Amino acid sequence: MGGVMLNRRRAIAVALTLWLVNQVIGFGLRGYPLSATAFTWGALMGIGTLLAVAFAAIRPGFSQSSWAGHWLWVAIALIGGFGLFQGLIMLAYPMMADGHFMDWAIVVKIFATQARWAGAIALCHGALLGRQVTACHPVPDQATP
Repeated sequence: MGGVMLNRRRAIAVALTLWLVNQVIGFGLRGYPLSATAFTWGALMGIGTLLAVAFAAIRPGFSQSSWAGHWLWVAIALIGGFGLFQGLIMLAYPMMADGHFMDWAIVVKIFATQARWAGAIALCHGALLGRQVTACHPVPDQATP
């Protein structure tokens, strides 16, 4: 969602910051093993995050010309970004399963969670944008000629 709502540089900075915080929490607080496999998974998730943000930050012209275009791009960015991120994970998974299990049912559950979060963030962002547009372009009073 950062790629849709922020400029590219800021979206990448936010995504990398969130990824770094996630790594610090995982390795520092949750005790993830300090192994090549764990570091590789972390790097893959960072790369996947950057791919998703870069895709969402494309923001084609139709997404900037109307609310319908904006919401269409939000949906496309969500699906495309998720596909890029999860596709990278699914490609690496057979080589790095390390005793964990993943199937399409898990991927669908992850997508449903991500879609709910994306929807909530997009609705809040849309409300803020609508409020800003109204403040910049107030509706004229109908009673005044």
